[in-house]
Formats: sequence, structure tokens, C-alpha cells
Amino acid sequence: MPCWKFICLLAILCGVSAALPLRAEERIVGEGEHRGFVTHEGEQVLKIGPVKPGQTIQAQVSPQWNAGKGGRLEWTLTDSSGARLRAGSHLQPGEEPLLLEWTSNSEPRPDAYRIQIQGKGGSFSGEILGQYIVQISLWDQNDGSSGTDAPETYEKALELLASEPGLHIFNECFLSGTADIYDIYKISLKPNHSLTLKAIPVQWNGADKRGKVRWDFLNRSLKRMKDGQSSLFEISPFMVRVFHPQVRSGNTGNKPAMFYFLVKIEGEVSLVYSLQVEVKKGR
Repeated sequence: MPCWKFICLLAILCGVSAALPLRAEERIVGEGEHRGFVTHEGEQVLKIGPVKPGQTIQAQVSPQWNAGKGGRLEWTLTDSSGARLRAGSHLQPGEEPLLLEWTSNSEPRPDAYRIQIQGKGGSFSGEILGQYIVQISLWDQNDGSSGTDAPETYEKALELLASEPGLHIFNECFLSGTADIYDIYKISLKPNHSLTLKAIPVQWNGADKRGKVRWDFLNRSLKRMKDGQSSLFEISPFMVRVFHPQVRSGNTGNKPAMFYFLVKIEGEVSLVYSLQVEVKKGR
């Protein structure tokens, strides 16, 4: 092939490749700081997983721009299937960090997270506009001092270890208006014993005025015995007291009673709450 034809062919191929968008680059990462280049029409994906039941991801994201103007950086937090959970963007010269946060439920769902990073605003495909910085933190739940998330179904309800007389305290229980909107507990009570349950909102996060938490105390047949709710930033406790009498005739009177406690959050807010269960013999 003549040299001039080869040069023309090479120029055509370079022009076509420059016009095509860059393929997305995906890499698996964990907690800590991660950096990379922001390129025009370039997409990078950070994959985090597998996710533990009730695990929360907090990703602080920000750019460091090169000299120039017009750059745009788009961030998207998705689940493993690509469904969007959270999103944000930076316009040059803005570099203030953004927070992308989500909490899985007890299944867990999502079972993995993906952070999509896409640059725009350059003159040609692949032009380096700056760098991105992603700081990833993961933290687990401790509902009912279990080290994990309380389930969302009565069949799998988390049993509170509070059957013996005394005061039992369970701190750092957590709910989020993302995927983790329910916590369901069960409590066993011996015959001729009384139980006092207090649920105390400790720390609210979020600004959604619709935010609230609902409390439902139910018997073994899932019949509601008492309910209540706490609105955003309210910290007054919900309290209920029950007594399980002992029946002298037959063996059925010696069986413990089972109660369920349902906690549900509403709105784009999250809540740390504590549970206090006091058990006494007799009334």
C-alpha cells in the first residue's frame, strides 16, 4: 500500500475512534480513598460488594479540576442491577464534597453497590478534565445487640434476649428510609411475669418534614395491642406494659407468651433508637 494511502487510512481510523464514547472501566474496591482521572465522555465504575445485611454505604465524592472551564462530573450510586439509588453532580470550578448514602435491608437488598463516574464538557473524547476522589465508608447494624439488621417479616423476627427478670438495654438500633424501613422483633414472656417496653428515638438524620417512625406492639396472633408514632426530631419514648398471668389448670398456663414489636420509618430520614425491656416477676 502506498505511504500516502496508509496515512489517510490511519487518519480516518483515528477520527472514528475519537468520535466514539470511551468504554466504561469497572473495578472492585473496598473501604478507603479511591482516585482516578475525570475524562470527557469517559465513564468509570467502582463496585462495592458483597453487601452485608443492613449495611450502610457512605461515599464522599469530589473532583479536583484542571485549569479551564465547562467541566461537568456526574455521580450515580446504583444497586448491582444498575437501578439508581442516589445521584449528584459537580460543575467546574465546584469541588465541595457530596455524600451518597444508602442502607440495605436484611435480605440483603441491594447485595452490592456501584458508583458510576462520568465526565463531560471537554473538547474531545478522552480529554482529561481533572481527578475524582471517592472516600468510601461501610458500617454494620446492631439491632437488638445482634450485630446485624432486624428482619422485615414476622416469620424471621429478631428475638430480644430479655426473658429473665431485670432491665435489658439494646442501644444503636437503626432504621433508614431507603431499603431498611422495617425492624421486627419478638419477645418471650414467662407466666406470672410482667414486661415494660420503652422505645426511645435517639438521633434523627435528614430534613424530610414527612419523616416519622411508627411503633406497633402485637400479640402472638399479630393483633395490635398498642401503637404510636414519633415525628421528625421528637425524642419522647413509646412505652407499653403487659402482664402474662399463670393459669393453674392444665399445662397450657405454663407456656410463655410471645409478643411482636414492629418499627417502621417513613420519609427520606434515618433514625438511631434504643430499646429498654424491663421484666419483673408478678405484676
